[in-house]
Amino acid sequence: MALDGPEKNYNKKKKIMFKTLLVEDNLNYRSVLKSALLNRFNDMEAKEAAGENDALNVVDSFDPDLIIMDIDLQYGANGLDLTRKIKSEHPGIVVVILSQNDIPEYRFVAEQNGADFFFSKSASLVSIFDYVDSVIFNKYASHC
Repeated sequence: MALDGPEKNYNKKKKIMFKTLLVEDNLNYRSVLKSALLNRFNDMEAKEAAGENDALNVVDSFDPDLIIMDIDLQYGANGLDLTRKIKSEHPGIVVVILSQNDIPEYRFVAEQNGADFFFSKSASLVSIFDYVDSVIFNKYASHC
Protein backbone atom coordinates (compact mmCIF):
# COMPACT_ATOMS: atom_id res chain seq x y z
CA MET A 1 0.00 0.00 0.00
CA ALA A 2 1.72 3.18 -1.16
CA LEU A 3 1.08 6.46 0.58
CA ASP A 4 -0.81 8.96 -1.50
CA GLY A 5 -3.30 11.69 -0.74
CA PRO A 6 -3.22 13.51 2.60
CA GLU A 7 -0.80 11.07 4.23
CA LYS A 8 1.85 11.63 1.57
CA ASN A 9 1.37 15.41 1.66
CA TYR A 10 1.51 15.46 5.44
CA ASN A 11 4.84 13.69 5.40
CA LYS A 12 6.27 16.18 2.89
CA LYS A 13 5.21 19.15 5.02
CA LYS A 14 6.29 17.84 8.41
CA LYS A 15 9.27 15.63 7.44
CA ILE A 16 8.40 12.94 9.91
CA MET A 17 11.00 10.21 9.98
CA PHE A 18 9.66 6.73 10.51
CA LYS A 19 11.99 5.01 12.97
CA THR A 20 12.72 1.31 12.75
CA LEU A 21 14.86 -0.93 14.93
CA LEU A 22 16.15 -4.24 13.56
CA VAL A 23 16.96 -6.75 16.29
CA GLU A 24 18.79 -9.62 14.64
CA ASP A 25 21.97 -11.43 15.66
CA ASN A 26 22.83 -12.48 12.10
CA LEU A 27 24.80 -9.52 10.74
CA ASN A 28 24.34 -10.50 7.08
CA TYR A 29 20.56 -10.89 7.33
CA ARG A 30 20.29 -7.68 9.38
CA SER A 31 22.37 -5.71 6.85
CA VAL A 32 20.42 -6.95 3.84
CA LEU A 33 17.06 -6.21 5.48
CA LYS A 34 18.17 -2.76 6.63
CA SER A 35 19.49 -1.88 3.17
CA ALA A 36 16.28 -3.07 1.50
CA LEU A 37 14.09 -1.09 3.91
CA LEU A 38 16.12 2.11 3.54
CA ASN A 39 16.09 1.78 -0.26
CA ARG A 40 12.31 1.30 -0.27
CA PHE A 41 11.33 3.88 2.36
CA ASN A 42 12.87 7.34 1.88
CA ASP A 43 11.63 8.70 5.21
CA MET A 44 12.87 5.80 7.31
CA GLU A 45 15.66 5.95 9.83
CA ALA A 46 16.88 2.53 10.93
CA LYS A 47 19.05 1.38 13.81
CA GLU A 48 20.35 -2.09 14.59
CA ALA A 49 20.85 -4.28 17.61
CA ALA A 50 22.29 -7.79 17.89
CA GLY A 51 20.78 -8.72 21.25
CA GLU A 52 18.85 -7.79 24.36
CA ASN A 53 21.05 -5.11 25.95
CA ASP A 54 21.68 -3.27 22.68
CA ALA A 55 18.00 -3.45 21.79
CA LEU A 56 16.78 -2.08 25.14
CA ASN A 57 19.30 0.79 24.97
CA VAL A 58 18.24 1.69 21.43
CA VAL A 59 14.53 1.52 22.33
CA ASP A 60 15.07 3.98 25.18
CA SER A 61 17.22 6.43 23.19
CA PHE A 62 15.70 6.12 19.70
CA ASP A 63 11.98 5.53 20.45
CA PRO A 64 11.27 3.45 17.32
CA ASP A 65 7.87 3.22 15.66
CA LEU A 66 8.57 -0.33 14.51
CA ILE A 67 10.79 -3.15 15.73
CA ILE A 68 11.56 -6.12 13.52
CA MET A 69 12.72 -8.80 15.96
CA ASP A 70 14.36 -12.17 15.41
CA ILE A 71 12.70 -14.82 17.55
CA ASP A 72 15.96 -16.67 18.25
CA LEU A 73 18.58 -14.23 19.54
CA GLN A 74 21.94 -15.48 20.81
CA TYR A 75 22.69 -12.55 23.12
CA GLY A 76 20.46 -12.20 26.19
CA ALA A 77 16.74 -12.87 26.11
CA ASN A 78 15.11 -14.51 23.12
CA GLY A 79 12.97 -12.38 20.81
CA LEU A 80 9.73 -13.39 22.52
CA ASP A 81 10.89 -12.43 26.02
CA LEU A 82 12.37 -9.22 24.68
CA THR A 83 9.12 -8.39 22.88
CA ARG A 84 7.17 -8.88 26.11
CA LYS A 85 9.59 -6.57 27.99
CA ILE A 86 9.45 -3.86 25.34
CA LYS A 87 5.67 -3.98 24.90
CA SER A 88 5.12 -3.74 28.67
CA GLU A 89 7.02 -0.44 28.79
CA HIS A 90 6.32 0.86 25.27
CA PRO A 91 2.92 -0.50 24.17
CA GLY A 92 2.74 1.86 21.18
CA ILE A 93 5.74 0.35 19.42
CA VAL A 94 4.77 -2.11 16.69
CA VAL A 95 6.79 -5.32 17.02
CA VAL A 96 7.12 -7.84 14.20
CA ILE A 97 8.65 -11.24 14.96
CA LEU A 98 10.84 -12.96 12.37
CA SER A 99 11.45 -16.69 12.50
CA GLN A 100 13.06 -19.40 10.39
CA ASN A 101 10.14 -21.63 11.40
CA ASP A 102 6.76 -20.70 10.01
CA ILE A 103 4.55 -22.89 12.16
CA PRO A 104 1.25 -22.01 13.88
CA GLU A 105 2.66 -22.60 17.37
CA TYR A 106 5.34 -19.94 16.84
CA ARG A 107 2.77 -17.47 15.55
CA PHE A 108 0.55 -18.15 18.56
CA VAL A 109 3.39 -17.74 21.08
CA ALA A 110 4.55 -14.55 19.34
CA GLU A 111 1.05 -13.10 19.67
CA GLN A 112 0.85 -14.21 23.33
CA ASN A 113 4.07 -12.28 24.01
CA GLY A 114 2.73 -9.06 22.51
CA ALA A 115 3.97 -9.23 18.91
CA ASP A 116 1.79 -7.35 16.44
CA PHE A 117 2.74 -9.50 13.48
CA PHE A 118 4.81 -12.54 12.50
CA PHE A 119 6.85 -13.18 9.37
CA SER A 120 8.85 -16.17 8.31
CA LYS A 121 12.36 -15.25 7.22
CA SER A 122 11.44 -16.84 3.90
CA ALA A 123 8.71 -14.21 3.35
CA SER A 124 9.20 -12.00 0.33
CA LEU A 125 10.49 -8.48 0.81
CA VAL A 126 7.30 -7.29 -0.90
CA SER A 127 5.23 -8.83 1.92
CA ILE A 128 7.39 -7.13 4.53
CA PHE A 129 7.24 -3.82 2.63
CA ASP A 130 3.44 -4.05 2.43
CA TYR A 131 3.21 -4.52 6.19
CA VAL A 132 5.63 -1.65 6.86
CA ASP A 133 3.56 0.51 4.49
CA SER A 134 0.47 -0.21 6.60
CA VAL A 135 2.31 0.71 9.83
CA ILE A 136 3.55 3.96 8.27
CA PHE A 137 0.07 4.76 6.95
CA ASN A 138 -1.42 4.27 10.43
CA LYS A 139 1.22 6.51 11.99
CA TYR A 140 0.64 9.32 9.48
CA ALA A 141 -3.14 8.95 9.67
CA SER A 142 -2.96 9.44 13.43
CA HIS A 143 -1.09 12.76 12.90
CA CYS A 144 -3.72 14.19 10.51
